Amino acid sequence: MTNNVIDRSTIIIFTAKLARSLLKDGFTIVDIKPDRTDKDSKRSVFVFRNENHIEDKIKEYNNKQL
Repeated sequence: MTNNVIDRSTIIIFTAKLARSLLKDGFTIVDIKPDRTDKDSKRSVFVFRNENHIEDKIKEYNNKQL
């Protein structure tokens, strides 16, 4: 049996609007990478440090968008 370890030190954000909101709230961006799923290679993904309840902030942001 293999031991699957998930790296939980970072979290990937796929929209610039959410990334901008997280930056304004003081969260730390670690990297910006090309979105591998984008055939035109125009989109980027934003890598944030998984800190200070960032997942709660993302849920809060998504609830506002509904």
